Amino acid sequence: MNEPAPESEIKRPHLRTRFVFVDTQALRKARFDWNGRALSKLAEFAKAGQLRLLVTDITIGEVKSQLRELFVEASSSVMKHSGILEQLGASLAVERVRDQTTAISTLEAAFDGFLKHAKAVKVPLISDVNAILDDYFARRPPFSAKKKAEFPDAISVASIRRWCQQNSSTAYVVSDDPDLRGCCSEAGPLFHSESIAEIISQATVSQEVHDALEKALGASEYLSDSIIDEIKGFDVEYSRYNRAEEVNIIAARVEDVYSVNVLSLNVLEQEGQTFTCEPEIEVEVSLGIEVEVQGRYDEYEPSRHHWISQTRTEYFYPEVVLRFDQLTGNLEFDSISLAGQTVQVSINEINSRSFRW
Repeated sequence: MNEPAPESEIKRPHLRTRFVFVDTQALRKARFDWNGRALSKLAEFAKAGQLRLLVTDITIGEVKSQLRELFVEASSSVMKHSGILEQLGASLAVERVRDQTTAISTLEAAFDGFLKHAKAVKVPLISDVNAILDDYFARRPPFSAKKKAEFPDAISVASIRRWCQQNSSTAYVVSDDPDLRGCCSEAGPLFHSESIAEIISQATVSQEVHDALEKALGASEYLSDSIIDEIKGFDVEYSRYNRAEEVNIIAARVEDVYSVNVLSLNVLEQEGQTFTCEPEIEVEVSLGIEVEVQGRYDEYEPSRHHWISQTRTEYFYPEVVLRFDQLTGNLEFDSISLAGQTVQVSINEINSRSFRW
């Protein structure tokens, strides 16, 4: 008689393997926010044994290097406006930024704490780089024509692959880098995942529940109408001036929203029949843009204003909290939020030839 499948496999059949390697850029995309929703959830699953986070010394070094770079950027901005910030009661933060050595040590310690909390497995780096050199000269992933010097990525991926082979296992490589995707395959031992949110979704619900929920959201008029109403209320962000063309955007607004499509879905949390989701939604947005073309002062011609329309495809990632009955397919929404997301337009995207002098 076959042994019963482990309980974790019954509850989490969506994951093909519990071993997960997250590349540096995916961690940066999560803002290195170890206590934020994405990374804290990843650590929670790892601590519970549902995932095993794989790291290499290269990834650790890259993260700490980028933390130092980001600190320098943040420090410069804070010190530039320190007077204003101190008036707002942020004196302690300003003081901490001034002590660069302590600040960087604090950031690195937080990362080390995350790895410890997640019980991360440090994968030894390969010492024989001949196979990597062969890939480099043949321009095989991760060495594309535009990325000829991705040796850190190549060494990390090769090390993860060898670790999988030595342990008769497989692993996810979490990255939106096309070259790292090219190192993965459906046959393994490396599987590709686009984002941390996708891994969390696969660790949260079964494929069956995921697909049923995605289908229900895709058919929901309430979701579509709510997204449309929220986007219509957006203030459009725009870059104002193109010096070369002497064209300036002076106003922009959302005129209409239509063609709302759910492209994919990540489920971030489940508690009974209550789900917290992040669907990827494709939307057609019609913008009204007021443009000022500077006059030709040598010919005493005044500036002129033009009102133009532009239809564009935008992608949004709302947080949706709902109750879902898989048996009936019924949805009951608690909240739908696009907080922090915007519509942006650049003057460089405007075809000025249609309204030039």
